[in-house]
Amino acid sequence: MNKTSKIMLGLTLLLVVVICIEPVSADSSANMADFTEGGHLETDYNVDFMAEWWYLNGRATLASSEGEEDDIGFFVTLAHQESPIIVNLNGTQRSHLVTFYGLYFDNGTATFNCTETYIPQTTVGKYIALHTPYVDYVYPDGVKRFNGSALSGYNLNYTSDDIAMDLIFRPEVEETIDQAEHPLNFTTYEYSYGTINGSIRLDGKRYNVTDAVGYMDHRIPIGSRPWPMDMHGWSWFDVTTENYQAVAYAVRGLNDGYDSYSYKHMTLLDKHNGTVLAEYSADEITITETDWINESVFNRKRPVKVVFSTPDLNVTVNAESVIDFDLIHPANMGFVNFMAFQPDDAVIQYNGSIEAGSAFYEYFVSDMGVITPPA
Repeated sequence: MNKTSKIMLGLTLLLVVVICIEPVSADSSANMADFTEGGHLETDYNVDFMAEWWYLNGRATLASSEGEEDDIGFFVTLAHQESPIIVNLNGTQRSHLVTFYGLYFDNGTATFNCTETYIPQTTVGKYIALHTPYVDYVYPDGVKRFNGSALSGYNLNYTSDDIAMDLIFRPEVEETIDQAEHPLNFTTYEYSYGTINGSIRLDGKRYNVTDAVGYMDHRIPIGSRPWPMDMHGWSWFDVTTENYQAVAYAVRGLNDGYDSYSYKHMTLLDKHNGTVLAEYSADEITITETDWINESVFNRKRPVKVVFSTPDLNVTVNAESVIDFDLIHPANMGFVNFMAFQPDDAVIQYNGSIEAGSAFYEYFVSDMGVITPPA
């Protein structure tokens, strides 16, 4: 090989190396394994109690082969709780598995279903992938499963009563994180906007999911006692408009009552390119809740309208169609969660622009026994 050939070969090899390296160095985080996706145990955090859930919601149009169309909102949650005091009569530690879903129809009606069971904790790895860069949760009945990752997309296969979901959610925004130590020690990993494809079977009829967008998060509260006992409750929403996605978490401490918040955080994203436009926390946010309803059957109250305000961002949500999730166990370990869907007219006002869209909104109240609704 002559000198010129050697030089050309060297340049060619250098070009190959550059081509191979450049995509990774340009955005290496995009292809890195994310071990926040997988499941955990309480021993991972050296605490006595841990809960963990993966939550997916969506707004979609259902289209049948006969040309019928229905607009719906839906959410699905798969969860587990771990603690050395969750034991059976023989003293065997167990894992508490819970899964539930809600459907909101365009005629204003809604349906809800919840299933729970206990299994020996030594077998929980058969149903939940632990310490992995992906989620893989299979409920013991074998017909409810959520698996995947942000890189590959998340698959939901969920059968219960008269519904069967076969969906895939593909995030289109950056991961955002909500995290606090007080009044509730929790971390939430959020992919707050993405597309949903697949099908849903209702009452024996199959519908294709069209024009569907969604939100997904992975939340982990931990502590020295059951997590609802560490707080009065929370207010949470995600709002989707033509150009924006707003997500907010606010947590009330035990002394905050119904309308004060020790933790406040709100994120605004550009849903087209996935970038975070603004973040706000603590005293930057003013929360106004009005039109209170006395839910006497639960000895609780909840607001219908909530506004999160900052100097340049205002987000307004109304609890239109509401599902009551009442999960109360002995020893004050339960809660009541008012889970609402607003198909239209939730508002994001940012830097002078105003857009309307859909919203999912939760007003959560712990069951502490001493908590009573305000007059």
